[in-house]
Amino acid sequence: MMRAPREREDHSVNRSLNWKTRTALTPRKQPRQERSSKVVDRILDAALILTREQGTKTPTTLAIAQRAGLSVGSVYQYFPNKEAILLDLARRWLAAFPEVIARRINAPRPNSHETFQQEVDKLFIDTSRLYLDNANLMPVIEAITGNPDLRPIQNEYDDQIIALYAAWLQHVNPALEDQVASRLGVVMMEVGHVCRLVGLKRDRKAFDLIQDDVKTMWLALVIPYLDLDQNKEGFS
Repeated sequence: MMRAPREREDHSVNRSLNWKTRTALTPRKQPRQERSSKVVDRILDAALILTREQGTKTPTTLAIAQRAGLSVGSVYQYFPNKEAILLDLARRWLAAFPEVIARRINAPRPNSHETFQQEVDKLFIDTSRLYLDNANLMPVIEAITGNPDLRPIQNEYDDQIIALYAAWLQHVNPALEDQVASRLGVVMMEVGHVCRLVGLKRDRKAFDLIQDDVKTMWLALVIPYLDLDQNKEGFS
């Protein structure tokens, strides 16, 4: 998912992550109680709102604290700098994808092209919302890609997403071999992520058109492996 196109990369974020990586990787204080967890959520929610409001401008720690209704000192108890906050936002964004894909695995098994396409449509609605609502986090996601120290974050979530796509395909066709399902999962993840990043760097109309193209590519790729012969006329 994370191997993203390099055009118009936010170099200020990338440089900042490079020299602050060691401190940003681990928050200062791990929330062990519900109250502490709520404080961290307030900080992350405030940071997310500010990234959406400010566009390409990275919010300051002071601005995040003020939006969260906290003192700067309280924020520093949990995060050493704003880069650490952005990294945790990126982790939270990445962590949303496995849950979304798992919904399709838990849904009734599609038995036709039409019902499978409906499941794909539902998945794209959910995942596109994750991209559109978090568009201003994408420079952080791209910076993780180019930073060797942060790459384990990328790999952890990429592996989960590939495994879930493979499991979803095997939910549709239990006879699908593990190796084939995993290979298809890699393509589904990579193509979906990279193309959506390209769409986000343009406008909403371009994003929607690119997403439709990705959906068409997905269906053309996986349908031959899914043994959905009961209603072939349903595939469009």
